[in-house]
Amino acid sequence: MSEAFDPIQADVLWVADTGLFVACGRQQNNKYTALEQFTRRNDITLVIPQRVYDELGGAPDRSTPGQTPINSAIDAGWVAVADEPDYTNSTVSQVMDDVRTFIARTSNRREDQIEKADTALAAVAAERLGAGDGEFACVVTTDIDAGEGIVSVLSRNGFDDRVQFKNGFELIEEITS
Repeated sequence: MSEAFDPIQADVLWVADTGLFVACGRQQNNKYTALEQFTRRNDITLVIPQRVYDELGGAPDRSTPGQTPINSAIDAGWVAVADEPDYTNSTVSQVMDDVRTFIARTSNRREDQIEKADTALAAVAAERLGAGDGEFACVVTTDIDAGEGIVSVLSRNGFDDRVQFKNGFELIEEITS
């Protein structure tokens, strides 16, 4: 993780991936509760790409009758769903392509096997930073290749020292210990 800025400050956009929520488990789980408390204590709203929402929204209703955990988090205000990326924005399309290439190269996977949600994390960060929605972005994912790729690619596309990767497993460990 880059240490260029303190992610617990007012002008940081937090973009989160599916793996963070999956690693937390059910709503009654202490990890899920700790994540919610962490966001509230630090006045953070975790922004998730639409693709991440789609992945999490299909989860079975195990925690709250009639509602998935991600919908409960959205209703409570500590998670927000980003609009679909503007694919006509050249920076957005470039960072998505470059992140896909980076992940494929570092993970020895074919580009067509790379999760679209991983590239959507970069798109949300690029769009929001480009629009002035935060001076910095902290991307939280459990996929190290994706996290490192997002930081590398966004740095090369005009967001140098404005993006950092936080390993979702490490965040959970920090907030639950």
